[in-house]
Amino acid sequence: MSAPAELRRGWCPSLLRPMPSGDGLLARIAIPGGIVSAELLRGVASGARRFGNGFVDLTQRGNLQIRGVSEATLPALIDALAGLGLTDPAGETGASRDILASPLAGIDPSAVCDIRPIVAALRERLACDEALRALPAKFCLTVDDGGRLGLDDVRADIRFTALRGSVGPAFAVTLGGAAHDAVACGVCAAADLAEVAAALAHAFLGLRQESEVLPGRMRDLVRRPDAAALLRATLAPIPGTAGVPPALETADLACASERKGDRDGRGPSASIGFHRLDAATGYLGIGATFGRLTADQLDVVAEGVEEVGAEIRLTPWRALLIAGIDAGTATWLRARFARHGLITTARDPRLAVAACPGRPACARSTVATREDALVLAPLARQLACAGIGLHLSGCLKGCARGEATRVILVGREGRYDLVLDGRAGDAPSRAGLSLEAAKAALAQLVSAEAAQAATRPHGRMG
Repeated sequence: MSAPAELRRGWCPSLLRPMPSGDGLLARIAIPGGIVSAELLRGVASGARRFGNGFVDLTQRGNLQIRGVSEATLPALIDALAGLGLTDPAGETGASRDILASPLAGIDPSAVCDIRPIVAALRERLACDEALRALPAKFCLTVDDGGRLGLDDVRADIRFTALRGSVGPAFAVTLGGAAHDAVACGVCAAADLAEVAAALAHAFLGLRQESEVLPGRMRDLVRRPDAAALLRATLAPIPGTAGVPPALETADLACASERKGDRDGRGPSASIGFHRLDAATGYLGIGATFGRLTADQLDVVAEGVEEVGAEIRLTPWRALLIAGIDAGTATWLRARFARHGLITTARDPRLAVAACPGRPACARSTVATREDALVLAPLARQLACAGIGLHLSGCLKGCARGEATRVILVGREGRYDLVLDGRAGDAPSRAGLSLEAAKAALAQLVSAEAAQAATRPHGRMG
């Protein structure tokens, strides 16, 4: 069943089709491959400053989003970004735009293979298929190289996860969700990945048209046994893709569960800080408060990266990776970025909170979610040793986080309703809390959980 009209999110904005919000138009800039040069970052900063309100969001699809654009300034912004190669009309279709690849693709020695040419072939295959322009705008594909920063927590319509096989790399194909709840479809060879993706996308469109209630995403179809069987059968005509073919019997099908202890891809905090990739170099992960950067911060990052000759990679966790640097350089950059308000350590309390833009940026919200989140962040960190402990939502939609969270504060008529271990739309346990009352309620939860933790053998919360 589709969501009620008042709870539906707006469309996925793009540069040529921006979406209105409380602070003007949102113009999303697609970054194919997720690799950004210092020159490009500086150009985006200039565009945000001249034609928007000076703010740029890091999105959960690994893109950049300029805020506060007006109808009057939009044409000039498009012209300015065209000079940076960021207005390719093919990139405006969901079929080619929303392909998320492992952020460390091509530079991670623990990866099964370099997926960059595979992703490029996939992007080209989908972009040239006119029929796939009918895919929903939020339709998403992931290609995970099996390396250090996994995409396990990213929800996608079609997922490809690299496996080690006796005849070379292969990819597990799963549908409609994150790694833990997506439906297994089969295994395909690397060379067939683009064709498999196109076949599944076409099958989705066909099944979608046959449905009485039009499903918006793959997850709405794969829970139906008949549809799941038809989607698996879609792979049969493609050699070596239906089920687990004999040539891939020795593929490490258990790798997804066995490697979890070695993978860092479990949300934003896991990618922040300096991480070695080999004996000499690694990457520095940096974040922004609730994923929002100022144009000045973008300039600071661009200048620092340019000085050390590194490259910038975007992630689906609203973090930037500065890749190809040694520990000493990372220490210097970290101090420089921290001075400008960027998040440089995984223990930063701001990483424990998910918060939507709130008032005044969102017309639906009656609460200043992000201002309030900064007040509550220290308590949120105590509720979760790692990951998100608190979700502030300006309304019942819960745009900032679809996953269940330990504590959710949902804005309503200028106050907050409190939900425990659920989602923004769930029934609250307490209602109509002021910010101070919400803070007191969180403090009580922290105290209660600390008391419980003290009785456990190791006395640890979270």
